[in-house]
Amino acid sequence: MKIALNIYKFLPSKGGGEGYLAGLANQLADRGHEVHVFAHDWESHNNRIHFHTIPAIRYPKFLKEVSFVINSMRAMKKGDFDIIQVVGRALGMNVFNPHCGVERAWLKQNYLATKNPVYRTLKRIGSFFSLRQNFILWLDKRQYTDPKVSRIIAISDMIKNDIRKYHHVDQQKIDVVYNGVNIRRFNPSNRKNFREVIRKRLSIGEECVILYISNNFRLKGLSTLIRALGELKRSHKDFKALIIGRGKKSSYCKLAKKLNCIENLIFLGHVNEIEKYYAASDVSVHPTLYDSCSLVVTEALASGLPVITTIYDGASGLIDDGIDGFVMRDPLDYRKLAEKIAVFFHEELRQKASVAARKKAEQYPEEENCDKVLNVYREVVNNSGEIHSTRRLTHVPT
Repeated sequence: MKIALNIYKFLPSKGGGEGYLAGLANQLADRGHEVHVFAHDWESHNNRIHFHTIPAIRYPKFLKEVSFVINSMRAMKKGDFDIIQVVGRALGMNVFNPHCGVERAWLKQNYLATKNPVYRTLKRIGSFFSLRQNFILWLDKRQYTDPKVSRIIAISDMIKNDIRKYHHVDQQKIDVVYNGVNIRRFNPSNRKNFREVIRKRLSIGEECVILYISNNFRLKGLSTLIRALGELKRSHKDFKALIIGRGKKSSYCKLAKKLNCIENLIFLGHVNEIEKYYAASDVSVHPTLYDSCSLVVTEALASGLPVITTIYDGASGLIDDGIDGFVMRDPLDYRKLAEKIAVFFHEELRQKASVAARKKAEQYPEEENCDKVLNVYREVVNNSGEIHSTRRLTHVPT
């Protein structure tokens, strides 16, 4: 098949949706498909993949969104593709695979991430009058309801439910395909090679290490985690928390100092070879207010780490609560989060959950994810062929 993949930034090193799409592109190319990537920014990592730069006006942000959508449609129309799959904000596709989730659901949770009610109200007012936000809402609705979109690949049951709740899409049009994970790269065996090395580099001994990874500290609940660590500190628990990702740390450091747990935090910023830090850790915590299906969760499970996340993370659908981790109903309940983290300070319970976590991840290898995506592609192509055949028959002279 001739396949087009569209995303604004195709940067595998960033992880997240970009990392997922890079893995899918590689899998498709390895299986002999002709793969084209349409992106504004991209890293070429595979000479079998064809890259196309989509121009976009960088500022203001409103024009960046609009120009990318228009220029993407124009570029992809020229290719005569069997499949055009959009992951982010674009149009002209026959397969939509939203990794950002449903905009209205995201907005609702994003407001909750702002604790000050005055700031929250101002944010709502600003969004109401924002050209960019209103365009994104329009685009989001169009992406889900465009009759030219044959299938929607939801990356979690949560996202499928949001699609139906906010856009009333026929469930027969939606396929749920959870993100796959590279179970060779993310593997408990990494502990033998990297655990001691990373811990020594960070001056960590035998403490329990809590891992937090995000590039959006506010939405992904870092303040809730720090408040939970403050609770744990008061009970004299011996632990370290690794904070990985891009974000302004000053306000979080201030909060940690106030709660007397600043010495328990290690801010690392962006890191390469993230699998080494999973290997050095004991439990992964992701108290997000919204995440369509966090790859951090599947990577942690594959690495043999029990995971604590929330019902607002689509990846929570993979977790058996109390077996390979915990799923919190209230992402702001830091006391409950502290209780859940404390469970995994017990080595026997942690080891048991670790084994269960790895077994769970083994059910979602990236190869199987590609198989399921290809099945959707084939159905789209076959249905398209049937439609064209019907059209030709209706034009046969009598």
